[in-house]
Amino acid sequence: MIESPARFCTDNTIKHLIDKYCQKNNATILDVGCGKGNYHQYFTSHAIKGSYLGIDIKAHEAWQTEKEENGMHISFLVYDAEELQNLNHKFDFIIAIQSFEHIKNDGKAIKGMKMCLKDDGYMMLTIPSRYSFFLYGFHGYRRYSIPKIKRLANKNGVYVVEAIKLGGLTSFILHFVLWTIPAVLLKIGIWEFYKKSEFLMDLIAKLEKLSLSIDKTFCLLEGGYAIVLKKKGLL
Repeated sequence: MIESPARFCTDNTIKHLIDKYCQKNNATILDVGCGKGNYHQYFTSHAIKGSYLGIDIKAHEAWQTEKEENGMHISFLVYDAEELQNLNHKFDFIIAIQSFEHIKNDGKAIKGMKMCLKDDGYMMLTIPSRYSFFLYGFHGYRRYSIPKIKRLANKNGVYVVEAIKLGGLTSFILHFVLWTIPAVLLKIGIWEFYKKSEFLMDLIAKLEKLSLSIDKTFCLLEGGYAIVLKKKGLL
């Protein structure tokens, strides 16, 4: 199954950052705004052992109550991201993947995430850039720049350890041509259309892999950012 160019870039970066910052054994992971709960696969595919808790404002039919998968205990909870200060639990690694822009009070959310973070833990967000409007239209409450997320972080007791652009010129053009125009502007069921042609699926997969290399040279019009954060005052 192919992914959209924007999602392909995001997934590759997330996997790299999880490998770099998430401990491998006895990891306690919190997924804020987990949706269907599929993001636990990022960790199980990296052979990370421990526990994963996915929270969202409402339950999803895809959730299972609790399960074990490749050494990871997986559970879900209906919980408001703006009330994390009351969760009363600490985590090694906290993620908010394509969900942070949908939280109305992002300052309250990031402060709550900090309160749930162990002193030596890391937080990771993926956030849309101002250019993402041309790919998705109105999506969530806001878009970000790196200076903007740094100001929000500093105001709420955390700092940016690493910030990575998600995509660039090539992936932007690919996404706009292959996804935005047919799906957003023309209202075509694009997944069903592409799945009918093995040739198209293979071609898109090859173009997406190629875009990762070209984007490093033409690193503009990024669709978003992957941000790693840590508590202030801890080196």
